Formats: sequence, C-alpha cells, structure tokens
Amino acid sequence: MAEVFRGLYRTIAWASVTSGTMAFQEVIDNACLVARAAHLMTHGEFAEGYSLIRDMQGSDFLTALGMLADQEVMVKKLSDFKEKHKGKKSETVAALLTRAAEEGDEEAKSLLAAGALERRV
Repeated sequence: MAEVFRGLYRTIAWASVTSGTMAFQEVIDNACLVARAAHLMTHGEFAEGYSLIRDMQGSDFLTALGMLADQEVMVKKLSDFKEKHKGKKSETVAALLTRAAEEGDEEAKSLLAAGALERRV
C-alpha cells in the first residue's frame, strides 16, 4: 500500500512541477517546512509545527510529503547497503559506494545511477 501512495505522490509532484503550477524551489521549500513541522509535532511542539503548514495547499503538502518519502527510501537503501558491506568504521557511505562500484558491485552501481549521492533537501 505504501508503494501505491509513493507512486501517487511522485505523480502529483511531477505533474505540479512540469505543468508550471509550482516552481521546483517551492517544492523544496515546502518539503523543508513539512519536515520541520513533522519534527516539531512529534517532539512536543504540535502548535508550532502545525503553524508552519497550516496555510499550505493540500496538493503542495502531498508533493512535499512525496519528496520526503522518496528521500527516506533512499536513506534506507543506503543504510542497508552500508550494513551489508561492513565498510571500515571511518569510511563514509559515499566512499563505500564508490569503492564497491569500482570493484563491480551491481547494487552500488545501481544506487549511484539512481542519484543516491546527489539527493538533497
């Protein structure tokens, strides 16, 4: 079921950005607001968190939420990759991925191709 919602969020985000109804920078700004609001609301500051997103349009909220969900999925994949490959304790995920890809690891190549190291919000 979660995959269905992720697909819906991606579709809404893509439609909003490509139709020109929402600038990409606005999508990023909204994602930051939603992330901050969620943090506040789950850490005892519900009113302050809610005030950040109160006036946000529903479609803008869903687009931001979808962007955050996609980021969460990628973070989970990277975390699983690092756990599975047991790199040096001081080795960053970026270094581990790069080294593994150079050694022919298909999962590392796939993660790099998917932009694992380029995603920022």
